[in-house]
Amino acid sequence: MRRCRCGALNLETTITEIMTNFSSLPIELRIKIVETLYKTQDGVLDGTWTCRGRYRRPSEIDLRSKRFLSTPMGAQCSITNDLVLSTGSCAALNTLGLVSRGFYDICRFVAFHELEIDHSQKKDDPSLTKAFEKTVELVPNYVKVIKVHLGRRSKPPHTRELQWKALVKDIATVIGLCKHTETISLYYSDGEADITDIGNQILTMIEDGTVRNIGIYSADILQDNRSTWDISCIDQPKSLLHSILMSLKACEQLRRLDIVMEHIDIELMQLLQRRPTSLHTLTIRRAMRLFHIRPFLPFHMNDWALNSNLTRLTLVYCQMAYADLMIPLIGHFYFLEEFTWAHCGHWWRSSKSPPPSGWSKEANTLPNVRPPLKLLHIEDASSWELEIMGQIPAERVIISDRDEEKIAKVFTRTDEIFPSTNALHILPGAPDYIAHFGSLLEVVCRRRMIRLLRDARVLFP
Repeated sequence: MRRCRCGALNLETTITEIMTNFSSLPIELRIKIVETLYKTQDGVLDGTWTCRGRYRRPSEIDLRSKRFLSTPMGAQCSITNDLVLSTGSCAALNTLGLVSRGFYDICRFVAFHELEIDHSQKKDDPSLTKAFEKTVELVPNYVKVIKVHLGRRSKPPHTRELQWKALVKDIATVIGLCKHTETISLYYSDGEADITDIGNQILTMIEDGTVRNIGIYSADILQDNRSTWDISCIDQPKSLLHSILMSLKACEQLRRLDIVMEHIDIELMQLLQRRPTSLHTLTIRRAMRLFHIRPFLPFHMNDWALNSNLTRLTLVYCQMAYADLMIPLIGHFYFLEEFTWAHCGHWWRSSKSPPPSGWSKEANTLPNVRPPLKLLHIEDASSWELEIMGQIPAERVIISDRDEEKIAKVFTRTDEIFPSTNALHILPGAPDYIAHFGSLLEVVCRRRMIRLLRDARVLFP
């Protein structure tokens, strides 16, 4: 018993010391600590833009009950037959907020960090505006991230079309109320449904310098609904992207752009190459298709404006992003630090010969004209593509490929491949497979003083 009492006393003393030390920290640092705990314990997305995995509406994940919900933190979800409004899961924040008034104030700030608007298009409901009125109570100045999930618009009757327009107008109004929003993600299922009001509001907030990060996502692609990809009409999402890229103010303010779309046309591609020169991060998933853009057009380096701000570039399922065209692209973006290339290229592209022996000593090769990338991630590449991409200098290389034999053979052909690399990450393999091919790869990495780590994962299964 005595030992238990001492333990309780020590625990109470420890908690007191923690609280004293925590309270003495600057408010910005305290908020950062709570935000980190929030993400870790609740698994909350913060506008992550990763475009990974299957897409699920928020109502399918954690909004099971169709009633008005209120948590001790005041985070609320208002659900009508057509709409879900949510500030996310707050279980960990509720517990943390009970510790003290100081914790409560900080947790309340974090609880309203993210707002999700889900239009699930289930039944007619004339009371959508009332649902949005509840949103105003969520202290909109706290909202930093907004995610809008737009379902499919019903075809006529005419009343349904009017209701859709009213819905879009209300969503635009709520977005406008959240004046400190930095990130907006728009998920669409119907590319023909009119979203002009939402687009105009987003453009205004970008031009004002409030919103810096924009994502336009096709729910069909994220759900892997392949049958509709090439025949989909997506005039409205393309119109939104076009209006952003045509605005000089918006291009100057935009820092992050994610595009997950069925396709984009030549005009949009050229605007994307020339206009947003303030971007720090660019992700393009599937949008560059052979059916809609002439082959090789996106990778004429003369068409790309110089961008000294771009540090992260991700290309996924882009047919025209051939491995050999990535070499001049990496050379063009001198300050690029991270590059992800996954499932790109097309079957009709014939294999290219690997670079000749001694290529790394030539003056115009990448290792001699630019600093190494901090991270190069390659997924689903053939042997010749790995050899070509091996000209890219990178400190860390991740190869997400289940064929370890292929990786081993590529690395044993020449020590010039992937210059400047000090860590190679590959997928975990079966023990018997590792025993045969893994030992070969380990010998090569040991000779080149490269750490071999079997901790990679497949980004886009």
